[in-house]
Amino acid sequence: MWKKIYSENKAIVWAGVAAIVGIVAVLVKVPDEVTRFTLIMPIFAGFILFSILMTADEELEEETEGQISKTKSSKKSSKK
Repeated sequence: MWKKIYSENKAIVWAGVAAIVGIVAVLVKVPDEVTRFTLIMPIFAGFILFSILMTADEELEEETEGQISKTKSSKKSSKK
């Protein structure tokens, strides 16, 4: 199960790992709570934006592949 999830979402998994490492580094190194919040929020926002953009690309690729296969199948049926 985990292998399938990882193989289908490698970019998002590694972006999440990078975000977690960045957040932990900020929590360990920065003593002030306000500065922590200020530094952590862009990391969250970047991860969310990256996830949204990657999902849109994957859906677009699936639609394009579906259209290509439909075009090929219609050409094969018209040749017969």
